[in-house]
Amino acid sequence: MPPAPARPPQADADPFVPFEDALRARLPSREDILREAKAQSAQRRLRRRRGAAAVCVALCAGLWAWNPVLKERTVVVAAGAPRAWTAHAGTVVALDSRSSLTMQLRLRSRDLRLNAGQAVLDVAADWRPLRVHVGDTVIRDIGTVFRVRREGDGAQVAVLEGRVEVSGPSGRAELGAGQALDLGTLRPLPASVAALERETAWREGRLRFDGTPLSEVLALLGHYRAAPVRWAGGPVPGPEPRLSGEYRIRDVEALIDSLPAILPLRVERRPDGLVLVSAR
Repeated sequence: MPPAPARPPQADADPFVPFEDALRARLPSREDILREAKAQSAQRRLRRRRGAAAVCVALCAGLWAWNPVLKERTVVVAAGAPRAWTAHAGTVVALDSRSSLTMQLRLRSRDLRLNAGQAVLDVAADWRPLRVHVGDTVIRDIGTVFRVRREGDGAQVAVLEGRVEVSGPSGRAELGAGQALDLGTLRPLPASVAALERETAWREGRLRFDGTPLSEVLALLGHYRAAPVRWAGGPVPGPEPRLSGEYRIRDVEALIDSLPAILPLRVERRPDGLVLVSAR
């Protein structure tokens, strides 16, 4: 019996069927491709997050090093009107008559610049250190109450409580309560806590004299009014009369008028506000 004729292959038969197992062994499955795609996507997201984090760290480091100013304020006090206020973190600032102070709250520090006159700072603790700039000199607080005074080209710092560190073109120094320093030369100045308390009584609106020479009294009285108080004809001749007592700054004019009743003096008031004092 003759063999049956071979049937022709169907037109829609898949030619890769005989190779299906071999292809599966060599090529990834749909699930493998999806898993690989998800893994690569996760890696890209991780790289982006790491890049963003690195940029943020670099920006933060740059800002920290730059220490930008967040807030700035300048206070100017007129003649005869000392004032005090509470600044950032509870630090109390007292600014004397004819004084000017610029305060900057920075990212990582509290910076004050004394432009003129004198200020007393009662510094409150804060994670931002407090620095006072007087010309090229920087005074760093170490938990203290201290006075900074600037007159013309000269400046001084004196400590009532605690300690301060001073650094400038002349070097570095540290001083404690009852000590004072010339900021230009870093030379110690005569001082005591009692004398500093007396000299800074203006914080309480008062003037305290303790055997104070008349020349210093007249200069101080002139400091708290618009026009000066001077000795007629030049410097006060020696031996100088001395004054003791405590007086209110708002009563400076009354104190001037009462000088002849306290000391052997004459007082002459000029139309421009100038006061001349002479011996009686």
